[in-house]
Amino acid sequence: MSYNYFLGCVIPGRLPFLEASARKAFDKIGVKVGDQAKCSCCPDPTGVAQLDHESFLVLGARNLCLFEESNNNVLSLCSGCTETLKTVKFILDKDKEKKKDINSKLKLVGKNYKGDVEIKHFAQVLYENLNKIKEKVKKPLKDLKVAGHPGCHYLRPSEIMNWDDPLNPETLDMLIEAIGADPIDYSLKNDCCGNPLDKSDKDISLSMLESKLKSMKEAGTDCIAVVCPACYQQFDFNQREVNKKKNTNYNFPVFYITELIAVALGIDTEELGLNFHRIKVNNILEKIA
Repeated sequence: MSYNYFLGCVIPGRLPFLEASARKAFDKIGVKVGDQAKCSCCPDPTGVAQLDHESFLVLGARNLCLFEESNNNVLSLCSGCTETLKTVKFILDKDKEKKKDINSKLKLVGKNYKGDVEIKHFAQVLYENLNKIKEKVKKPLKDLKVAGHPGCHYLRPSEIMNWDDPLNPETLDMLIEAIGADPIDYSLKNDCCGNPLDKSDKDISLSMLESKLKSMKEAGTDCIAVVCPACYQQFDFNQREVNKKKNTNYNFPVFYITELIAVALGIDTEELGLNFHRIKVNNILEKIA
């Protein structure tokens, strides 16, 4: 199966080092992924979808048309983008009248949605290449205790995302195990990190984050692994805010799973932009050295 990247807005705009780790990790395990540079915002599944559902479908379908024209499937680096594109496909493939209506609007820009492409989260593609990852590991991350945070859009709505178990997710932990690290089981593993509430109610957002961090600390974690740029920002940017508000001292380094995989595959950490993390990762790099 051939793929092109769907990068979304947040990663290329604010977190390009996460994109770098993904590209290097996929190259290292021999999964070639092309580029699709003409895409717009997915659009946001928690914003646009609620404000103007018709525009949500039109914009999402236009993005999918670009992949259809390139004869490549979608590999998304963002959980929210994955949910959006899979939701649009789910609705239009199921409802012929809605598909006809959306195509009448797409016709104005010379597009026609067919429904020919598959959409996959980048972690799903990594999981499908689990054996390749294991074979390529040069630097097992032994004794590193990692709290994997699947996040909301990675798993739900389960009817649409339709791959990992939303009540007992395993794929992220299996990726952590594949690189020699120890996935930590903690009580609030499936809970939201609080990022979606950051703009509407900061206090609740930080309380949700503090609950997650407390659960991880009690389980003895060294660091956190995520698969979503929104979750990454919540954990990496707001631990200090939690500490100020709650008089705590959380300081868990936060990694995109592709960063940990890239390190385990022997890619030079200088190439990964780990210095751009707000919570410094030096102690983790020393531990696995």
